[in-house]
Amino acid sequence: MKKELLTFFTILFFLWSFSAYAQEQLVFTGIENSSYATISKRVMEEAYARLGRDVKFSDLPAARSLAVANSGRVDGELYRIKNIHLKYKNLIMIPVPIGIMEGVAITTNPKISLQGWDSLTPYRVCIRNGVKFAEAGTKKMTVDVSNSNEHLFYNLGLNRCDIIVLARLTSIKLAQDFETEMKRPVHYHVIQTYPLFHYLHKKNKQLVPKLTKVLEEMQTDGTIAKIRASYIEEISSATSS
Repeated sequence: MKKELLTFFTILFFLWSFSAYAQEQLVFTGIENSSYATISKRVMEEAYARLGRDVKFSDLPAARSLAVANSGRVDGELYRIKNIHLKYKNLIMIPVPIGIMEGVAITTNPKISLQGWDSLTPYRVCIRNGVKFAEAGTKKMTVDVSNSNEHLFYNLGLNRCDIIVLARLTSIKLAQDFETEMKRPVHYHVIQTYPLFHYLHKKNKQLVPKLTKVLEEMQTDGTIAKIRASYIEEISSATSS
């Protein structure tokens, strides 16, 4: 009888431990094949570790990532630009930037000079589906939409676009590969710079004050800046080697 009771309580403890672990682990969607996602993962892993929480990430196409996060099937969105929650009402923006993103226009034409979104109007512009800063910046323009960054460069190489729009860090390796394969240099124009924010689904609203405090501490002690600088050094070394 004692042995049976011991076995019962052992199983009960195991099930309780597993349930507690499952509750502690948080899952966030993020944009697949994104350098900003890589940086943001490192920042948020550190932030949640300071809260004693385990996290994992699900990489999805940009538009689907937001839809899944907003649905509540996961715990939130890894990173996006400011005020996405005004459209995706179930998401709460943590008001401390976890990084910055430079929105750039890339062209192979050295004669094109660009400054700001309006300067793109005379040209054939290609953007990636679901990338909200590009969609917002070009909303008054007729654009061609691709489902991947690789396809953006493919269209640029075939002269189907005069300009492609994407985030600078995301473009570095792709631009290098393009220049090597096509034997044509690309030219960068910074169109706009954006702070990036982490978003929680509203079911996790109790985490907002604690997470905000932790990110403020990481901003003050330089952790966020160090993570970004370290990653940029990594990819710069990889592309130059």
